[in-house]
Amino acid sequence: MSKKITSFNIDKAIGRIAKPSVFDRIVKEIDAKEIPVKYIESIFVQYYDGNTVELSGSQLTHPIPLNKDMKWENMEDSFKKMRDVKIFINTEQLEKDINELVEGLLGSYC
Repeated sequence: MSKKITSFNIDKAIGRIAKPSVFDRIVKEIDAKEIPVKYIESIFVQYYDGNTVELSGSQLTHPIPLNKDMKWENMEDSFKKMRDVKIFINTEQLEKDINELVEGLLGSYC
């Protein structure tokens, strides 16, 4: 009985597993200056002291005031302590809404 040797291309296999959609690639190219809150899934803030805060989209749409006497100087100081801010977008909802708008504009041409 002879053994059969087959080749395996790992790069091709990985490419098939985690291939982003065309829409995902387009969204990655957008330089967003403003994001409607309804598309924000969550925000992750990391501070220089190691603390982290994660806010869900619902916490952004219905914020609870923490300090009524908050001054701009205090907010500015808080921003300076932030090391990194990551915004996670609900791309499924964004894609759905964009598709509906395009179909509404282009109608039967889609």
